[in-house]
Amino acid sequence: MARTSPSPADARLIEYARSQGVEVTARQLERWRGKPDPLLPRNERSWPGRPVGGSSSTADGEIGELVAWLGKHQKQGRSRDHLILGAFAAGLRVPESSVRSAFGRHVIEMAADLRKNLGPLLPGADPDDWVGDGASRIALEQQHRGAGVNRRIRKIDKSLRELPALAEFWPTIGALDGSAGAEPLDNAGLAFHSVLGILLGADGIMPETIARVVRSRSGVSDLNPGAYLLETDNGDPLQALRDAPAHQVPGLPESSMLHHLHSLVLDTPLERLRAAWQAAGTLATWAEDLCAAVETEIAYGLPGPASEKWIYGMLFSLSRDLIRVGLAEPNPTPSQQCSSALSLLFVAGGTEAALALADEDGRHRADLLTPAPLRPLVAGLPAR
Repeated sequence: MARTSPSPADARLIEYARSQGVEVTARQLERWRGKPDPLLPRNERSWPGRPVGGSSSTADGEIGELVAWLGKHQKQGRSRDHLILGAFAAGLRVPESSVRSAFGRHVIEMAADLRKNLGPLLPGADPDDWVGDGASRIALEQQHRGAGVNRRIRKIDKSLRELPALAEFWPTIGALDGSAGAEPLDNAGLAFHSVLGILLGADGIMPETIARVVRSRSGVSDLNPGAYLLETDNGDPLQALRDAPAHQVPGLPESSMLHHLHSLVLDTPLERLRAAWQAAGTLATWAEDLCAAVETEIAYGLPGPASEKWIYGMLFSLSRDLIRVGLAEPNPTPSQQCSSALSLLFVAGGTEAALALADEDGRHRADLLTPAPLRPLVAGLPAR
């Protein structure tokens, strides 16, 4: 319960907020400090010239900025996580434990949904059948999601394939795909293998399946050098998933990808976590701007920089998922933005690991293929 009169430190916070045009009460300050996951840290204690046992609370300018922000943005019905993540994204001093809890809740909720869809593993049941049947049920529910987004993407793909200015380009690219005509996955198959990958990580994805997924996600099955490289490369594209995660989410298979995301939540430095959240917030604008720019170039019959970026996504798939997410989530919820931020962090980590082993040509390819929202998270790429 708030005091009948605020402490001197709280009085200074209230006065600072008022100077910024925001009215805040002592009761609000106490509520924001409430556990679990406080929005506001407690005032520090000091003992200036007092005997042992006496103390006074002090407030600093950074906390004043946070109080003013909370007073301005707190609205009826707005979730605590929304406020925590919004203040964190603004660079304010939200308690670190609250930030990690807000990110972590997203992973825990995903895990709970998966466990609910899987159902209990009955005595004597085959674990592989249990996971496979659960993945099938989830895939059937998800196979038609994003149909409108996919139609727009396919329309752009088709228009670029038919553009007279690119007539000589496509056969040249097609010659680089030694597996042209390999069977892609339909929507149900794509959803099934995506769910299986989340549930089982590298254990749930066969090497040949990766290339089929790339062909399906890129929308170009008959010429896809990126998929062909995956089919013929002796390296392990899933090495990042095979590395043991530092932390586990209870109740999931040991190889689940969610363990890796959970570990990112707990171990990623706060500034990098903030950068990932901010990058995820750019996906919608970036995807819409890219689509609009490509559509304009197509309308004029003159492929330019936007078409070049789009075609890299068609042929190597790295940007394709980000475009889908950006178009499907024009105003992402905190949970959706958490998901995108953690996915970007995971992909950035894999990209940095690949860059560390790459030769000059490999680094040049990474520079060309890394989409704009991911670039701020990948060390070693030149600024653009």
